[in-house]
Amino acid sequence: MCLFTHVAFGAIAGAISPTPYLAPFLGLASHIGLDVIPHHDIDRMRTEILLAAAAVAAVAIGGALSLKVALGIAFALIPDIENLLWKLGTIRDDQKIFPGHRRLIPHGMVLGKSNLILQFAASAVAIALLIRRSV
Repeated sequence: MCLFTHVAFGAIAGAISPTPYLAPFLGLASHIGLDVIPHHDIDRMRTEILLAAAAVAAVAIGGALSLKVALGIAFALIPDIENLLWKLGTIRDDQKIFPGHRRLIPHGMVLGKSNLILQFAASAVAIALLIRRSV
């Protein structure tokens, strides 16, 4: 999934966590759950990073950024740091360690770019619900 989608659902995972100690695990679990769903990833990492930053900003501006939400977001994004390093040529594909990226956990099949519309819509709804819940 795209980084902005991981932000949105990592935020939800953190928000529903009963404690800040569980938020990282739920954020990481959200990453795994999203990656097994068939999807399309944006090829340009700069675009991905900007959209993820916009999603974090929306959560923060909406008043929904708490410690649990921040931990959920961070741990939902951490696995894709190695994808960034791979795309930059810093690491090889066989050096990835996250199970979903090493194909130890099935990764969802690649869909066309039209899937981005669904990701945007689902992410927008998730962030809107999170903001509404925190108001």
